[in-house]
Order: sequence, then C-alpha cells, then structure tokens
Amino acid sequence: MHKLLFNKAIYGEPEKQAVLKVFDSELLSGGEQSSMLEKELAEWWGVKYAILVNSGSSANFIALQSLDLKEGTEIITPAGGAFPTTISPMVYFRLKPVFIDSDLRTLCLDVNRIEEAIIPKTKVIMFAHTLGFMPDMEKLVNIATNYKLRLIEDCCDAMGSVQKGQKAGTFGDIATVSFYPAHHMTTGGEGGAILTNDDRLAWKCRGIRDWGRDCRCQYGRPQPACKNRWSNPPFDHRYYYTQIGLNLKLTEFQAAFGRQQLKRVDGFIDLRRRNYRILADELGMDCNPDISPFAYPVFANHKSEAMSKLEESGIQTRTLFSGNILAHPAYKNIPHRVVGDLENSNKMLNEAFFVGIGPHLTIKEMYYIAEKLKGYEEIIC
Repeated sequence: MHKLLFNKAIYGEPEKQAVLKVFDSELLSGGEQSSMLEKELAEWWGVKYAILVNSGSSANFIALQSLDLKEGTEIITPAGGAFPTTISPMVYFRLKPVFIDSDLRTLCLDVNRIEEAIIPKTKVIMFAHTLGFMPDMEKLVNIATNYKLRLIEDCCDAMGSVQKGQKAGTFGDIATVSFYPAHHMTTGGEGGAILTNDDRLAWKCRGIRDWGRDCRCQYGRPQPACKNRWSNPPFDHRYYYTQIGLNLKLTEFQAAFGRQQLKRVDGFIDLRRRNYRILADELGMDCNPDISPFAYPVFANHKSEAMSKLEESGIQTRTLFSGNILAHPAYKNIPHRVVGDLENSNKMLNEAFFVGIGPHLTIKEMYYIAEKLKGYEEIIC
C-alpha cells in the first residue's frame, strides 16, 4: 500500500483557475480577492471581522500584540500539546506564560486548574483547541468573565468544531486560525486569519498587520482610497504610523486560492468526521460528533517503537506537537510560572502521537489504519 500521509491538501482546477485570473488584475496584494475572502470567512464563522495574515503564527503574534499588555503580564496557557508559536509571542513581548496541565480527555488546558493560577498580574487565557478538541467552554468563559480576563482561542486545528451549537473561535475576545496545507483548508501553502467581534481589536490587528499604519482603508477601494490623507499635515494618512507593525499580509494569489477552498471546507470537515468515526468505532472509543478533527490521537507505552511500526506499515505518524513545551531547550529558561504538576503534559510528551484522518484518506484506508492500530496491544487511544 502507498504511504498514507497524515494530511494532504486537496485542490484542483477551481483553485488553479482562480489563481491564474489574478494575473489579469491590477493588484497582486491587497485587492478584491483578499477583501472578499475576509468577508466570506467572517460569514462562515459567524463573526464580525476576519483579518487575513500570512500564517497562523502571525495571527497569534498580532492577536497578542493587539491587547496592549504591559511587560510581565501573566498569561495562563497549557504546557501539554502546545505548539511553539502559541507560546513564542508571549516571549517576544516579554509577557510571562503561566503553565498549567492539560486534560487528557480533551488534550486542551485543564479548565479545573485555571483558577488556582490566577493572581493580580493575570490578564489573559490563551490556548489551542488541540486536534480539534474543545474544553468545557461554558466554564472557561465564566472564569474569564468573573476574573475579567481576555480569552484568545487558537483554532488552527479546529475549523468547524462546535460546542452546544457554537463554533470554536467565537467564544473569546479574539481567535486565530491557520491555512497551512495540513489544516482544514489552505490558501495555497501558507496563510492564516484573526477572528473577532471587537471593533477596536479588529482595527488594531489590521494596523499591526499593515506596517503599523493608522489608515484602515479596505482592500479594493479605488485610489486614492483614503479620503482624509491630508487632514494631519505634514503626514499623509496612508503613511502615518501609530503602532509598531510589520507587513504580514496575504497575497491576492493566496486569497483567490482560499476562496475556492472555503467553498469545499464543509465537505472536507464531513470527511474528517467520517474518518475519525471509523477509527473510534473500530477501536471501541467514544466519538464526539461535534468536533472537526485534525487527526486521531494515540497513546502508546513505547511511543517511538509504535510509531516506527506504523511507519513501516505505510502509515505516517506525528508526535503530539511539543508534548510538554517546557521540556524543549528553547523554552526551558524563559520567564514563566508553573502551577500544579504537569503529569499529563509529560504523558503527552512520552506517549502521545497521532495518525491522519484527513479528507484525502478513503474508507478502505481508514479500516487499514484501524487494523494496524489494533495490532499493537500497548496502544491505548
């Protein structure tokens, strides 16, 4: 059997033709395709604003900067299963991550450990919906509200996950998403977005993404786009900078590609759920029908041996991201606090990995993966 990749982008003529049409347009960046994709993403998610950026990592960076946090402000986040670029913006902005353990049932932060980590310097909870799973969001939002904490949801794995009828990415103040090829849809290789209903945060995020300029004129408007360019001489408002920013925009080619992918994404999510359900049923595990899964998690007492055997059977595997982020050299000595033990995070480091359930995998291939997983007695899913 050919190699069963854990994930693979699916695209075809609609995406190719959409990209080719961009060559005939006036703008290759900051044009109509970007404007339309932002509008369509916001509608799909049910939020007021979607702001396109060049990666999910950039989305996290901008989202955190937009909160204007003082140096040393504490942010509660899980150590287990953390992806580096959820944590690295905290380090860049000289904020202090406060690590708590993860819940093995959800692979996300353990909501029951949040309150013991809160001190006066705590201002934010930032976490990822790991592999598409979601913690108890009602309880999490109540904690954030009661303690007046900002909530950032990293939804890079969770486009389409739902809890009690509400989509991941719509519970907090701001959310981020990635369009890397392995994720639920792609904008042609790289890309991401910031989601929010907050007018001011949207305004700030757009400015940070666009070099830090004050002008927020929308994509696709005829030149001169800014009606108040000379209201504050000697400055031209289109080149008037009120924030520290970077150029983190998406190209028109990527936006055109992404618009076609967005038309397919509900179908991709259905296939992911089907494939996840096959593994869960075959392995005798519960299957949450509301998550939009990124992959299927596996725990094995001898992880490296189990992964090697599966790879030899043609099944691609990946570790559960960082496992415990604090075990890695880059993060061992960063300013941080740890509250409680990290027993589950260490278990994720030592035992957890995942196999694919992407829409490129057929029913027959999913049963093959299930058969191979059942063949190893030490594997516990």
